[in-house]
Parts: sequence; C-alpha cells; structure tokens
Amino acid sequence: MQLKIYRDNGILFKEVFGTLEKKINYLFPSLYKKIVIKHDGMRLYNNIFDFTNVYGEVDERDVNFLSFDNSEVENILAEQYVSDPKYAGVPHLVAFAICANGDYVCLDYRDDPTGDNPKVVLMYHDDHIENEDGTTSMVVNHVADSFEEFMDMLHE
Repeated sequence: MQLKIYRDNGILFKEVFGTLEKKINYLFPSLYKKIVIKHDGMRLYNNIFDFTNVYGEVDERDVNFLSFDNSEVENILAEQYVSDPKYAGVPHLVAFAICANGDYVCLDYRDDPTGDNPKVVLMYHDDHIENEDGTTSMVVNHVADSFEEFMDMLHE
C-alpha cells in the first residue's frame, strides 16, 4: 500500500481516537489510526477501489476519508447516522469515508462489535431494502475483509 496524498488536514492528536472510540463504542483498526493520525481527512490520488456489487456486477467507487475535525462538513462524527435504523441505517457500521456519489465506506462491526479488525463495506445512500420486521435500511455491500485489505485495493 502506497499512499499518494494530494490533500489532508494535517496531524491529529492520538487522544482524539480514544475520545471518539469511547463516544461511538468501537475500536478503530490500528492501520487506520496510524494513517489518519498523520493525514486527517485525506484525499488520495489513488482513491479508486473495485468490487463486485450486490447485483453481481463489477463496480468501482472513489473514496474520500472523513475528517475528525468537527468544523469540517464531512466529519466522522456527523456521519454516524449510518448505523441508526431511524435513518435507514444498519447497526454496528461506522462510516470512515464517503464517495463522490454520496455512498459511505464503513467499518463493519456486526460480526465482532468489540474487536478492532472489522470488515469494510459500502453502504448505498440511495438504495434501500425492506427488512423482515418491516423496517427499511440502506443496502450494504461487502468490499474487503479488513481495513488493510481495503487499502491494498486502492488505485488511481
């Protein structure tokens, strides 16, 4: 994995992660912490990832990392409604990036809510399914088995 960064908000203090992890009750992957501490809200030249979508088609998206700075419009705390069923969210997902089309790239803690090595999924902001209980939620698409695998997928 080689980061080709064209813009970021600079360095974060490590305490920021501890505070946010306590607030949202999830542990971030160590590689994510290592990268974001140096490059908050980063934008990459190699920001494209390919995947097979839930409809069986090869697809691609771009990725723009959310900032930990609350003054940024696209900040990590403001986007956590993705896990709130009241907003068609799916519990145990944590958005860490957004795509240009509005979809979210999320850490998926559904298999292990107390772990620090979640899968990475794409949540379609404008594609919904009806659940067995009659509620509606955004469609979730598996992308990678870990954050590290996700980062290795990125290309220009």
